Amino acid sequence: MSLPQIAAVIKETTRTLHEEVEQLLLPQLTTIKNPGDYGSILKMFYGYFQPLENLIHQYITKEELPDIADRRKAAAIRNDLNAIGDSEIAWQSCTHLPRLQNTAQAFGALYVLEGSTLGGKMIAKMLLKNAAFSTCENALTFFSGYGEDTGNKWKTFLDVLNRQENAGDVVHGANETFLYLKRWMQHCFSHE
Repeated sequence: MSLPQIAAVIKETTRTLHEEVEQLLLPQLTTIKNPGDYGSILKMFYGYFQPLENLIHQYITKEELPDIADRRKAAAIRNDLNAIGDSEIAWQSCTHLPRLQNTAQAFGALYVLEGSTLGGKMIAKMLLKNAAFSTCENALTFFSGYGEDTGNKWKTFLDVLNRQENAGDVVHGANETFLYLKRWMQHCFSHE
């Protein structure tokens, strides 16, 4: 497998899990009726992203990805929760995370988190069309990704990702991340 194909291989091999995650999430997004509903979705993401980011950052440093410190989504989620008046500290945290054992697997996991910035922009537009969401408009930091810089940040990430030497581990990390995200969503959404 040539290195520039890693991102394409990940996209293809994670397609089914990615679609299953979307099928779990979209009904939740379309039934938001108040800030509490939105807060539940944000808490679900925070419970997964925060511990996973900590794990990823054990393997990916600024030497591998110079702007890694700017790529933390959990902080944006906390900002959004604060914006809707939900600053409860005792959020449930996912304890069943992908087993990342090297930098390549961490890049696979980060592929999923970074990819969420692309889908998040579409989700933000969808949410703004929901009249019940009008009280939460200032709480879209997470779903807005990097704003106008989202495309450039994605391209920068893909450039580094495609230079990883162990493509199998990168793909494995991405698949595991989607799988455990799916399981986490099923857990969270079944306990509402």
